[in-house]
Amino acid sequence: QPLARPRPAAQAGGAAEDDIPPDYHLNRIAAAGTRLFIAAEAGQIYRSDDGGAHWLSLPSPYNGSFFGLLPLGGDSLLVFGLRGNLFRTDDAGASWRKVESGSTAMLTDGIAVDDRRLAIVGLSGTVLVSADAGATWRLEQQADRKGLSGALLLPSGALLAVGEDGPRTVELQ
Repeated sequence: QPLARPRPAAQAGGAAEDDIPPDYHLNRIAAAGTRLFIAAEAGQIYRSDDGGAHWLSLPSPYNGSFFGLLPLGGDSLLVFGLRGNLFRTDDAGASWRKVESGSTAMLTDGIAVDDRRLAIVGLSGTVLVSADAGATWRLEQQADRKGLSGALLLPSGALLAVGEDGPRTVELQ
């Protein structure tokens, strides 16, 4: 049976109670503690506090599409997408602040390497690496500039990235 599209929960923290228009693409879902978050098209970000039964539309810092979410622990989360846009919340999405990514490429997926190191991949061979839990980012541009759409952490600490040139191993500096 198909899943029902998300509907907002009761209003909290100043968030909008608008229903999700049926034509928005919901691009990524991630669990952060007991909450679920969805990154979506047109700057939409949603949160469920009850296992997905109800959804709250969160205030958005940006009108462009979001393609990824990266939970950081507690109420902290990164959301990212078009034009290298990267935002952080430390209050479960009630407020957001822009984080400079150093890239204008579309950002597609992110992973936690360990407690402090994070990686985000994207188009044009973009690999962003943070050594300070997402406060600052360093661009490790792949020489062939082939787009990367997803990444997993290998036991060696390298990334297994997949994209327009198939799977590849990316050693992080």
